[in-house]
Amino acid sequence: MRITGGIYKGRHLKSTPGFIARPTTDKIRQAIFNILMNDIESKTVLDLFAGSGALGIEAISRGAELSTFIEIGHRQAETVRNNLKGLDLDQIVLEVDFQKGCRLLSERGRKFDLIFADPPYNKFSPKEVINAIKEYNLLALDGFLIIEHNAGIDLNSDCMDILINRKFGQTEVTFYANKKGK
Repeated sequence: MRITGGIYKGRHLKSTPGFIARPTTDKIRQAIFNILMNDIESKTVLDLFAGSGALGIEAISRGAELSTFIEIGHRQAETVRNNLKGLDLDQIVLEVDFQKGCRLLSERGRKFDLIFADPPYNKFSPKEVINAIKEYNLLALDGFLIIEHNAGIDLNSDCMDILINRKFGQTEVTFYANKKGK
């Protein structure tokens, strides 16, 4: 896995050995960041279900001010820390489940311009992620929530608007924004 753009372009990131996961591919990550284009510079980022930390680290490489990572798995959280250390980056890594991490960040008054969520498809639906982000009020007013999920599932939400949806084989990436007036 490598960083696809920015100041760390081409640098390799490690993934957790033996970990049965579906990391966001370089192709999908590059597509996400091509869509975001100029909406990254100086932004605050939350990488939920961080895995290797690739999405949050990619955002930093492309000019984000700060990335915060939430990852429940100890080995995966250590991988995120090691990937950050390998790039001399000092960022926050919370080793907790995503609900607890969201609650902790909310209690600290944190809001994020970009929230990336790549949950285990068989455990969390996009709606569960959206509901947690709204419940804890983590998305900045003009921010984007970007969720990677199985293709062909119901994506509608009462509290967020779908801006963009792209399909990559059996995977889809959906960009959400706060509904205006809510």
